[in-house]
Amino acid sequence: MNLSDRRRAHLSRSAALTLSAAFMLVPANLLPVLSTQISGQLRTDTIFSGIVALCNQGLWPLGAIVFAASILIPLLKIAGLIVLLVAARHGPAEHPQPLTRLYATLDLIGRWSMLDVFLVAFLAGAVQFGAFATVEPRAGIVAFAAAVVLTMLATRAFNPRLLWIETAPAASSPSPSSR
Repeated sequence: MNLSDRRRAHLSRSAALTLSAAFMLVPANLLPVLSTQISGQLRTDTIFSGIVALCNQGLWPLGAIVFAASILIPLLKIAGLIVLLVAARHGPAEHPQPLTRLYATLDLIGRWSMLDVFLVAFLAGAVQFGAFATVEPRAGIVAFAAAVVLTMLATRAFNPRLLWIETAPAASSPSPSSR
């Protein structure tokens, strides 16, 4: 497999995973992520309705953290992956250092995005007080976890060396019969 084929393989795999993650963010944000029942009152929340509820209760800092971790960061990760894919597709970047730092940042924050999923899992396991209080995960958290895992896989599938390597013109590559 020559360099051009490997480039296409890395880029197409990472692009497919990035697109899949973007699609999973739709149900992650539209479907409920959590149902809570406290003293007989049932409440089912999406990510956004949970943020609004936190803000309405005066917990603005916590609402801001949830907004950043659950909405803003996943969108920025996908936007960052798209920037990297476009830059690598067009050959070596004029200034590859900032793009390489972007890749390293995306790789670093990838695993921290699972914090929301672990929080819901913890709450579902810890808050089980019969008729007084229960917490149950819903389909939205599964879609959110899928989006997070897909962005982590897309980042790992991307090869940052592609930002530095010049693409060989198609005409200069040897044909299979000349080898």
